[in-house]
Amino acid sequence: MGSLAGKSPKDTYKSLLKVADETNGVTTTPSVIEDGEGTATCLDVSANKFRVTPNSDNTEGFAVKKSAGNNIFTVDTTNNLIKVGTSQVSATTQLLTFNAYRIVPFSAGTHMLLSVGSLDFGADRGAEIAMGNGTNPDTSKDAGTDTQYLTYLIFNVPFNMTIDACKALVTSDTDTDVTVNVHLMSYDMVNDGTTNDGNLSNGTVLADGQATAVDRNVLKSVDLTIQSSSVTSGKVIMCTVENETDTNDINIQVQVKYHIA
Repeated sequence: MGSLAGKSPKDTYKSLLKVADETNGVTTTPSVIEDGEGTATCLDVSANKFRVTPNSDNTEGFAVKKSAGNNIFTVDTTNNLIKVGTSQVSATTQLLTFNAYRIVPFSAGTHMLLSVGSLDFGADRGAEIAMGNGTNPDTSKDAGTDTQYLTYLIFNVPFNMTIDACKALVTSDTDTDVTVNVHLMSYDMVNDGTTNDGNLSNGTVLADGQATAVDRNVLKSVDLTIQSSSVTSGKVIMCTVENETDTNDINIQVQVKYHIA
């Protein structure tokens, strides 16, 4: 590192830092920190505040590093993220889990809703609800008198969020190999104080994936493909499983990694 010892200010002024307000210096009003020839830095300061404002958003706006140089805290102004830890994940990262134990499809190729958290489906337990038998789950649903059962099948989105990854663990209860499809969906849900409350519409595939040769002797791991990552506040998220081959029971866990946008 250089030293200013023995050097004249006329030769070193470019390397000196000052606030932009050369008349009043540091006051209660933020002033940009500049070098000696007036080139602005990304910093401004006042008597009560210190602020970082990059000159371009396409940059790492602020970082705290270990002595070895690894980032442990960064402000990513390009993607509007605060990243933390050695893995540099978003500071608002959350996990959402859907499960089903021994869910029985109504028919081969029917998309069956999974529960949020953990629930055992069957008699006197969680009611099974289908979402059609097309390539993708139905994009709308009026469950009628079964609407009461949607309560534990829905994740209500309380803030804008971004889906980062989605993984499924799948098995079945027989030796017969089956093909299993998984869909993560978002919907609009009516909430206007009428008898339509709870009806679903505008279904969008957020992520999907397939596991083949699924039987009770294996536990298949599937990384779902993200199809639409952004989910706005007020929507709901649901997850379905489809046994494409037959109606044998399916056991499944789906883990959704997301961050608050």
